[in-house]
Amino acid sequence: MTWYKDWFNSENYLRVYSHRNQEEAERLVDLIAKILNLPANSSVLDMACGAGRHAITFAKMGYKVTAVDLSNLLISEAKKNAEQGGVELDFVLSDILEFETNKKFDLTVNLFTSIGYFDNDEENYAVIKKAYDLLKSGGHFVIDYFNKEFLLKNMIPMTVFSENGQKIIQNRSIDGTRIVKKIIIANNGSSEEFYESVRLYSFEEIINYIKKAGFTIVKQYGDYFGNNYESESSPRLIIFAMK
Repeated sequence: MTWYKDWFNSENYLRVYSHRNQEEAERLVDLIAKILNLPANSSVLDMACGAGRHAITFAKMGYKVTAVDLSNLLISEAKKNAEQGGVELDFVLSDILEFETNKKFDLTVNLFTSIGYFDNDEENYAVIKKAYDLLKSGGHFVIDYFNKEFLLKNMIPMTVFSENGQKIIQNRSIDGTRIVKKIIIANNGSSEEFYESVRLYSFEEIINYIKKAGFTIVKQYGDYFGNNYESESSPRLIIFAMK
C-alpha cells in the first residue's frame, strides 16, 4: 500500500491539515533544543519534513538543517514557507529509505507520527535504523509518535468541517494493528476519497526497535511541554535516544 504517495502529493492534503499548529511545532523544537543543549550550528536531519514546520523552526534557531520528504508538493510548500520565514535549509525530494548522503548529523528527528506508514514492520524499523546510520557517534535521535494507549481510548470516529466551501469528513477506525482514516472531500455534489493507514506500535515495541537499531534510550516525554510519559494519559510518545 502506497497511500501516502498519492495523498501527500494532493492539494487536498494541505486543505485538510491547514490548521496544523505552528506554535505546537515550535514548542517541540524548543523542547528538543533545550533537553539536548544543542550547540549553535549543529546539523539536523528532519526525516519526513512535510511542509517544513519543524525544519524551518530548527533553521530559525541557527541550526544547519537538511529536510527530506517524498512529496514534491510538500517540499515545494516547505521551500515557500522557508523563503517567507527568511531562512535557508537543504530540502531533498526523496523517500527517506532511499536518501543517501556522505554527511553525518548531530541530530536526526522523525516528528509528528511520520513512521508506521509502510505495510511491513521491517520497512518501518528501517526508518529508525536509517536515523542511526546517519548520525555522528554521540549524536541524538528524537522520535515523536502518537501514544497508542491514549489514542485507542480517545479516538473520535468521525469529524466533519468545512474549508473554502468544501465539506471534509474524516472517518477513523482500527483495522488490526493499524489506525485507518478515510477522508471524504465533498464539493458541489462531487466527492473524492483518500486514505491514511498507520501502524499502531506500543511503547514497548517502539523502545525495542530503537534499542535494536543500536541506540541508548536517554529520555521520554508524553507531550510537547516536556511532561513525563504516562501510558494512559499522555497524548504523545516522544523518545530521545543517543548513538
